[in-house]
Amino acid sequence: MTGTSALDLDQLVDRLSAADTLPQLPDVIDVATGVPPNPPEDVQTKFVGLAYRDAFNEARSFVLVADEWPTKQRGAGLESVGRVLDFGSGWGRISRMLLARVKPTALYAADVDSQMTALVNTTLPGINATTVNPFPPTMLGTGAFEAALAFSVFSHLAPQAHEAWAAEFGRVVAPGGMVFITVLDSVFIEQVRQAKVHVAEGIAESFEAGLAQLFDDIDATAAEFAAGRPVYTPRDVDGVRTGDYYGWAAMPERYVTKVWGDAGFDIVQWVRSGVLFPQAMVGLVRRPNVSSGDDAQPVPQRRPLVQRLKARISGRA
Repeated sequence: MTGTSALDLDQLVDRLSAADTLPQLPDVIDVATGVPPNPPEDVQTKFVGLAYRDAFNEARSFVLVADEWPTKQRGAGLESVGRVLDFGSGWGRISRMLLARVKPTALYAADVDSQMTALVNTTLPGINATTVNPFPPTMLGTGAFEAALAFSVFSHLAPQAHEAWAAEFGRVVAPGGMVFITVLDSVFIEQVRQAKVHVAEGIAESFEAGLAQLFDDIDATAAEFAAGRPVYTPRDVDGVRTGDYYGWAAMPERYVTKVWGDAGFDIVQWVRSGVLFPQAMVGLVRRPNVSSGDDAQPVPQRRPLVQRLKARISGRA
């Protein structure tokens, strides 16, 4: 046995009673008046490939777009929603940026890594960080969220995990709620192809050398993707992110439309890789009454927002 169940409870009473006393209760995080501490640089880089200003600039851009789309679709941004889910929150860089729009008590962060959710609960006191299993179900409430964000999460999920989590989002996101995700598209496959060429030529950088190990037959992989099927290669990282659900995944729009459509969502925005982010960004709306048998309400058509969003992200507007 491990943990507190293996301890003598009488001894534990003595130890707990003798513990240090907090001088005061922690304040709920307020990024308008203070800033939370950051994790070590290596932790930041491990999870997002960037650190400090670069990491937060990318998070800023993602939250900015996620705020802009519902404003155009429904007339109100993230500040108007009741609860927001930061899925695959890692060390909390997206959550930190969301706090500029969302009250801490309305923000929920979920991740498979209990050390990261402990870090988020410690550095962002007042928000709701929870650890989830690699596959649903979760204890999150049905229809609890009006918005959910997942940056560079579904780009790493195996198809079976992607499909399971899309279905779970269909349960926990309220009708009319919006979901914002990023996925890898055909650009990623071509990056892997180019990395293989550079390795063969002896000019590959370290990141390219890693990419070149993916997908043994890149032509077959590209053909699978072109046929509308997802392509995935597993990757074991640290005992938490394991290859049965975690790796590198490229998802064609046809596949994403089908999977999320089955979960009750319609795609209202799709911006390919390299326009806003190195990954494609997808905006989805949960259809009303999807499980009731009633006719679904029409969803807004996609709007040509890309140029304005690119300008705002770069600080030109």
